[in-house]
Amino acid sequence: MKYFNNYRPLTATPYQRSETYVEMEPCAALKPYIRCFWGSKDIYLQETGVTEQNVVVPDTCMDIIFTCDYTNNQLYSGFCGMDDRAVLSSDSPVGRLHLSIFGIRFYAWSAVLFSEEPMRACRNFCGDASIYYSWLVRELGQKLWETAAIEERVRLAEVALLGRMDLRREDTIFMEAVAEILSQRGALRIHELARDIHVSDRQIQRVFQENMGISPKRFASLVRYQNLWRDILTASGRQVMDEVCLLQYTDQAHLMREFKRYHGMTIPQACALARKTVAF
Repeated sequence: MKYFNNYRPLTATPYQRSETYVEMEPCAALKPYIRCFWGSKDIYLQETGVTEQNVVVPDTCMDIIFTCDYTNNQLYSGFCGMDDRAVLSSDSPVGRLHLSIFGIRFYAWSAVLFSEEPMRACRNFCGDASIYYSWLVRELGQKLWETAAIEERVRLAEVALLGRMDLRREDTIFMEAVAEILSQRGALRIHELARDIHVSDRQIQRVFQENMGISPKRFASLVRYQNLWRDILTASGRQVMDEVCLLQYTDQAHLMREFKRYHGMTIPQACALARKTVAF
């Protein structure tokens, strides 16, 4: 379990904090399964013509997002599945909208524990949360409408999730494989993974598709990218060639190419964006 607790994937703007975006840690019982709760601190005003662009990188997480539109008296619930690509999202409202947002960010391996459906079709999915989590939409919808304070919303979500969590649904082979990938920081070959946990390549492919929606090879690649991104931001003095060796890239060009593939920009551009959104 230690590998699950030590893995902390990052977004493209990991230092971002504002009135419209804060993150809150889950309770101890949910920490192995929930990366964080996030959203606006309270109700805020979004103006016409103010376009917000966000870079969304594959952070090996899946998100349920509730948006309360008090101006039009509507509640929206969305689910973003397992991304393996960088996406530029933008939001340009029509009219002055009073909104609040609340999100639940699951780790990629744990979203299935709370879902009503397998994760086979969730790769790069972004749509109605009711397809996978109708129980949670029913459980939280009206309650979120009644309180905009994120602290109270976190408390309500934790009660709902703890009441639903059933660890008997965990697939032992899947969880062992995820733990091994995390312990190796994504730097391993899938045939070696299958050998280490004593299953066939075919079986490991099947359990990953069922529980995460992507192949174990792609998940390992994303975990390696996420470890690289964290090292870039936190391991001062470490050189690119150090990362090539530590994370077992073929060479520097391979590292640069894979980072740009997943992040949508070069390493200097990614660092500049991350620093630009530092909360003061």
